[in-house]
Amino acid sequence: MAYFAVFDIETGRIENLVECPEFLANSIHLEANQDMIQVESQVSATQYHVVNRELYKLY
Repeated sequence: MAYFAVFDIETGRIENLVECPEFLANSIHLEANQDMIQVESQVSATQYHVVNRELYKLY
């Protein structure tokens, strides 16, 4: 299984964390203002943001 963080493109705020096999990643539904990146483990949306498609810890 792999983890994918779905985030808002404009703000970088993580909106959802999806756990699924890598081969199903393309089937994750994204809105027009969303994108996703693969992350190593479950991450807290309150502690992390995405900047330039990289995960950054806020504190």
